[in-house]
Amino acid sequence: MVVKDCPECHGTGKIKAGEKECPVCEGWGYVPADFKVGEKLKGYRNLDYIGVEDEVDEIPCPECHGKGVVPVYDTCPTCGGTGRVLACDICGKVKGPWEPGMETTWVCPDCMRKYKVVYVLDKTCDVEDIEIGGVYKGTIDRVERFGVFVKLNPHVRGLIRRKDLLGGRDYKPGDGILVQVLDVKPDRGEVDFIESALKHYKEVVVRKELPVTLIGDLRKDMAGQTVRLRGKVTQIQVTGGPTVFTITDGTGITWAAAFEAPGVRAYPNINVGDIVEIIGKIAFHSGEIQIETSDMARLWGPEAAEVKRRIEEELDRRAQPKDVGFLVESEVLEALKPKIMKAASTIRRAILEGRPILLRHHADADGYTSGLALEYAIVPLIEEISPDSGARWKLFKRRPSRAPFYELEDVLKDIIFMVEDHERFGDPLPLLVIVDNGGTSEDIPAYRRIRAFGVPIVVIDHHDPREWVSEDRAKVDDYVDVHVNPHHIKRGYYELTAGMLATEVARFINPDVEDKIKHLPAIAGTGDRSKAPEFYQYLEIAKKAKGLDEEDLKKIAEVIDHEAYFWKFMDGHGIIDEILLLTGNLQRHRELINAIYPEVKEKQEKALRASLPHVKSVVLPNGIRFNTIDIELFAPKFSYPSPGKLSGLIHDHFKEKYGEDAPILTLAYGPDFAVVRAADGMAAYSFDLNEIIPKLQEALPSAGIEGGGHSYAGSIKFFEGMRKEVLEEFAKQVVKLKKTG
Repeated sequence: MVVKDCPECHGTGKIKAGEKECPVCEGWGYVPADFKVGEKLKGYRNLDYIGVEDEVDEIPCPECHGKGVVPVYDTCPTCGGTGRVLACDICGKVKGPWEPGMETTWVCPDCMRKYKVVYVLDKTCDVEDIEIGGVYKGTIDRVERFGVFVKLNPHVRGLIRRKDLLGGRDYKPGDGILVQVLDVKPDRGEVDFIESALKHYKEVVVRKELPVTLIGDLRKDMAGQTVRLRGKVTQIQVTGGPTVFTITDGTGITWAAAFEAPGVRAYPNINVGDIVEIIGKIAFHSGEIQIETSDMARLWGPEAAEVKRRIEEELDRRAQPKDVGFLVESEVLEALKPKIMKAASTIRRAILEGRPILLRHHADADGYTSGLALEYAIVPLIEEISPDSGARWKLFKRRPSRAPFYELEDVLKDIIFMVEDHERFGDPLPLLVIVDNGGTSEDIPAYRRIRAFGVPIVVIDHHDPREWVSEDRAKVDDYVDVHVNPHHIKRGYYELTAGMLATEVARFINPDVEDKIKHLPAIAGTGDRSKAPEFYQYLEIAKKAKGLDEEDLKKIAEVIDHEAYFWKFMDGHGIIDEILLLTGNLQRHRELINAIYPEVKEKQEKALRASLPHVKSVVLPNGIRFNTIDIELFAPKFSYPSPGKLSGLIHDHFKEKYGEDAPILTLAYGPDFAVVRAADGMAAYSFDLNEIIPKLQEALPSAGIEGGGHSYAGSIKFFEGMRKEVLEEFAKQVVKLKKTG
């Protein structure tokens, strides 16, 4: 095949026909030194580009380079402006212009008279590309008693019957043979050959000049068509039959099936991440489009770089979320919008390129609402884009975390499972999304481990990062790709909860999900006892959208905490959707809440009655009511409510007794931990748990003190043997607090 650049215009499609006055400098050849090239010409950024200094009065015109004239072009008569021509495969004589869709093989009349021609079918060709009477070079595929099967390429085969063989040789699979086409039955894919006796001939390769088809343009009514794709390999699965390659070109995702032998890896030189060109027929598997591959080749150098660049540009374009605004008015949300849009873009891009998403969230009401808001935005997009009917289960996993940080037990499990999936199933390494968790310095050890595997990380959290390297950058930010956190905008503003942030991010990921999830921020804020102005706006939305009042929201939050305690490390799929009223089944939701909530309240009241007599409550000289209890000794073991929950119930009891604005501090401790709760009245003392912990660490460096959380709610860990010293030092720090204002 000779389709080549036009020798007249060298592939440009145009030839110089004359000159005209330069429209930029109007024939002068120079422009003023203050000429703003960006207003008239694209590609020039400054005067340095054209090699002049800023101080001169005039500079050479950047359009005509000082000549005053610019060339005028006409369409090339040889190629008709296409830039390509069809030439004789043997002598190279030009036949005329060539455009996609035209024939690609031509032998001029002189060469046809002079030579015998044998055609060699390229892998791009099908049955419809062979001609009756033509002589072709093939390979013996199989020998049977009734004849010899010959293949002209991997998917064009035919039969020479015994009577049509020349004989005089052994016919063995793999041997070359010349055949003449006797008959073609395209509808049945059958070809009849006779063996050819040609001795002296010229070989001409027959190829299709297939244009590159975008994956996003593949349709089911194109079944049977041969297409050429270029894309990136994102997954390779060796099945009991073919090897299945998952390919993306930025516009979509498809499968390419290649068969070597049952269970044998096809194209072993192709790996995940490679840029490839595939030629094959459109077929179907499980009702979805699949390419039956006839040829796959890895692209290298500039060609691969160009394909990769186009894929990246297309993914970036499609991943960019629409600016849908926010459900509520909030200066903090508006200031966080760039980070929110970046988080949404990162998640959308992972979906578009077929990367699995691992979602981690804290196992409380705020965490579950965060996780479910994102799940309901992400899963429909995965199902829409992926050709795999089971994609939602393979490409998305949601896992709750009991600890208020990304602890090593969780990260090590995640690494083991993701590497196992990568090695067993060819899955790409996932995007890690952490919500209501993951935003503090305590998470850094886990991030160091998982980032070593090249896993990108998105964090949506409202906990104080604690350690800051600059005014708007926390230490943990150096280990994650995106960190959406209100503390970046307004320090100490933890009441804009993760559930609120995650719901807004979910709307940017998938705006269609808004009506289903817009009541979730009110549940999240109720669970975390938010008093932010945004929370009261979300309350109104929940009331209008789902008819949920504050009492309903409190019940939902309590039920989530109760059920999550018992399903532990499971994601609660099925029941959590009903509790959060995400399925639209209002009757089942009410039945669940009405069945569970009385049980929750009974357990809470029973545990509270049993524990209150063991609480030591004293008023310190500075006016702070300080409550303490050994929660390990005077609370139910291995049962609901947990020590943390019971600590909150005890604290709430004293708030109800002495008033919401009273300076009340509750410390519930165990052998090696303490849970801290503070009332709003502690604001007058500038109380902040995250400021007290460093003081404890400084005073007791041998106690192994760690911990933190919100300013008014969190936990402390320490060595069991140093419990007495830690508790005494904490009490000293509380006594030192002075009322301000």
